[in-house]
Amino acid sequence: MKKMLRALCLVALGTAGLQAQTASVVRSGSYEVGGFVGASYGIDEFRWMGGGNVTYAANKYILPYAEFSYFPGIGRKISRTIPGLTAPVVIAYNIPLTDFHGGVHIRMPIREFPIVPYGVFGVGMIHAPERTFNVTVEQLPIQFVSGSSTDAAINFGGGLRYYINQRFGIRAEAKAYKPTGQFKDTFGKVEFGFFIQLR
Repeated sequence: MKKMLRALCLVALGTAGLQAQTASVVRSGSYEVGGFVGASYGIDEFRWMGGGNVTYAANKYILPYAEFSYFPGIGRKISRTIPGLTAPVVIAYNIPLTDFHGGVHIRMPIREFPIVPYGVFGVGMIHAPERTFNVTVEQLPIQFVSGSSTDAAINFGGGLRYYINQRFGIRAEAKAYKPTGQFKDTFGKVEFGFFIQLR
């Protein structure tokens, strides 16, 4: 009798361990918090950027999220008429932006494979602070002010999530932004980050 009880306990423990090993890392009803760093590409060159986000898994596929990003320098151009010159000149400069938006990650899990591709779409606001610039055009010193603005923007892209276990993971994502209003140039970003699943 003791041997039989011992055998049943061993089988039960083995089954529980097997279920723990094969439990899905892609779950519904879980929250994720994470951070990321990467690079943005505006008009002239790549520049570093960073931020963080929070997601909620409505199910295994749909993750609504809120995200904040800081872009230290995004390329812009402005056309100005300058006294003493016959034609307007185009001045290129860089300005920092902050982005806050909400959207959805659409996961495409492949059975229990820990690498999960996903698409992303978001809508939010991009804020540019006021900045004063001093430039020289054909030996003429010029000062101009780029006014502050807060404009709507959409973004879209995709990425890959790697679930290390049920609690931790890393991801890589590429996304394009299309702002409206004063700032109209499309720009992109590539980011790498981590996330922690909370339950």
